[in-house]
Amino acid sequence: MTKEEMIDSVIQQISDTQNYAQVESVILDVSRIATVHGLPVSQCFSKLEVTIEELSPMNLTSTQWSCFRYALICLREKAS
Repeated sequence: MTKEEMIDSVIQQISDTQNYAQVESVILDVSRIATVHGLPVSQCFSKLEVTIEELSPMNLTSTQWSCFRYALICLREKAS
């Protein structure tokens, strides 16, 4: 699995979540999945953050938008 494939998978998983607990679970899995596939965890978090920031609210439901915003909060907490 490449970094891009993993990011695409995580974006899809977050878009399918319905609440913040599910989002947290997906974000926690990023480091595990990256490690299993030999990908640099910090780069995966950075790429995921950039990808989420580039999403347009026009293409998302309000629940998806909220979950992606929460995912950014989780990612930024991990970075600090």
